[in-house]
Amino acid sequence: MGRVVIGVDLGGTNLRTAFLSPDGDILEKHKEPTHASDGWKKVVARLIDNIKDQREAAGKRGLTVSAVGVGVPGVIQSDRGIVVKSPNFPDWNNLPIKDALEEALHLPVTVENDANAAALGEQWRGAGKGIRSMILLTLGTGVGGGIILNNQVWQGADGMAGELGHMTIIPDGRRCGCGNTGCLEMYASARGIVQSYRERRAQASPSFEEITSEQVYEAARTGEAGAMAVMQGMGRMLGIGIADLINIFNPEMIVIGGGVKDAWPLFIDATRDEIRKRAFEVPAARTAIVPSRLGDDAGMVGAAAAALQNLGMRE
Repeated sequence: MGRVVIGVDLGGTNLRTAFLSPDGDILEKHKEPTHASDGWKKVVARLIDNIKDQREAAGKRGLTVSAVGVGVPGVIQSDRGIVVKSPNFPDWNNLPIKDALEEALHLPVTVENDANAAALGEQWRGAGKGIRSMILLTLGTGVGGGIILNNQVWQGADGMAGELGHMTIIPDGRRCGCGNTGCLEMYASARGIVQSYRERRAQASPSFEEITSEQVYEAARTGEAGAMAVMQGMGRMLGIGIADLINIFNPEMIVIGGGVKDAWPLFIDATRDEIRKRAFEVPAARTAIVPSRLGDDAGMVGAAAAALQNLGMRE
């Protein structure tokens, strides 16, 4: 009987599950709302039910589940499988999710930060396939990141490394939810783009309708000068952050994921110009800056990769 692994991407909005072959092929996947506000007991119960459904679906194909990998947003103690704190789940404080899942499922469970999982996914089956040292930046509502050095996720001394969205770009800039000011997240995320556009429009007109980041992209595509300037400014801020990452880590590749990636042609030239100005010439020239390939599947694929690594089934 063939063996598979289940990968889970537990987001604040959506819960995604899949079972995959040991080579990383998604054989079946499912998505449903997370309902994060329901509280940890109901969310974990829903997670367990979804994993059981995937195990049952695999069984109908004559496949056996070997392990489960779960990507969760927030501060994770991966070695113990504990969610220390999660911005998407306010009541998840020191939650031993690994123990809860293993007790219910009787399967080995690996828990990883969601951005780290997405980085592993892109390295295994996405844009970074075959790359040993790479960094993933996810530009969504906020900015997340995952760092892979010599085929290993860089966890840091406390398992809290990779908070790339909280690099300081402007010392006295916008106040960030983390408590700092001027974080990359406040300028290169969808939320940051909307704020930049709102500030620009407010200078011309004190009142105007609310707008989404997608509407800013569309306005830039049609040639609206203000929207184009906002996207160029966002690209420059991203370039400053990436230049720092290149100078510190000298990676082979930096992968850009998240919903903002859809506006790639509107910002990437400004990003690359800023990198050339600020990063050391040799590592800047050799670092490939590429869009992600796996999209919303990256977290599930990477969570499965982490589970396989813990089983010794993947290097």
